[in-house]
Amino acid sequence: MAEWLRLGPRTFLLLLLIGWSMPGTGEAAEKVQGILTVHDALTLPNHSVRIEAQLGGKTPGGGSSWGGVGLHLSIDGKPVATAKTNESGHASFEYLAKMRGTYAIAVAVDAAASVAADAGDATLCVWERRRPIILVELAALIQPVASASTGTAAESSLQPLSDAADELSRLTQYYYNVVYVTGGEPSPPAIAAIGNVRRWLKSHKFPPGFVTPPSEGLNATLDTFQQGGWATLKTGIVRTRSSAEMLLQHRFEVVVIPELPKGEMPRKAKAAHEWKDVRKKL
Repeated sequence: MAEWLRLGPRTFLLLLLIGWSMPGTGEAAEKVQGILTVHDALTLPNHSVRIEAQLGGKTPGGGSSWGGVGLHLSIDGKPVATAKTNESGHASFEYLAKMRGTYAIAVAVDAAASVAADAGDATLCVWERRRPIILVELAALIQPVASASTGTAAESSLQPLSDAADELSRLTQYYYNVVYVTGGEPSPPAIAAIGNVRRWLKSHKFPPGFVTPPSEGLNATLDTFQQGGWATLKTGIVRTRSSAEMLLQHRFEVVVIPELPKGEMPRKAKAAHEWKDVRKKL
């Protein structure tokens, strides 16, 4: 202590301030920024369901920081489970879904983890097999935007077709469950990420439903639901001729909106000039 005092008060204060500004060995290092993605889940009442989460992003030097990270699962705001990611950043949770309905999923990174990421949101759909399912292409909900073909359309510029949210809400209120298909053409680049799709649907007051990963598209979606035994998926609302033809091959009832030019409409598909006409076609 005497040696410190001999330095003089000014020198002593300067060294003390330097000591405060230097990171100590116990101080937490700067966290790696990641992206947390959660996929929608589908199950039956009183059945267990697996909820999948993926943590990823770019790490300094190309290394991996995604393994061993603690994640917390909440359903409708209530904490229900925890899990740790594997080396690739993947984690899964088992959850027993008791009641029919749609529930909000949220997965958050543990506050003490070396990784920081915004919470991942998704939807848990607990459906009964007897209720019909309607498949809706995202492109069949959005007004055409000229700049979308160049990839410059912003998410905020993408507007729904007139009456689309109201009409789809009426279809799902008492009869259909809805599956939103986000992949394929022409999906706008501005909302290609699954989180952006959910945000866009919610902001324009579309009814809650199952949102497919953008990488799947129509074919993969049909395979997934058929393998899961969801035989009531037999109706589709799409935008393009190719999508309509593919669903017709699977014996779907198909409505195309907006109406295609004369000569491009598949023979067994039904055309709707606007969303108010869709219910009349089903």
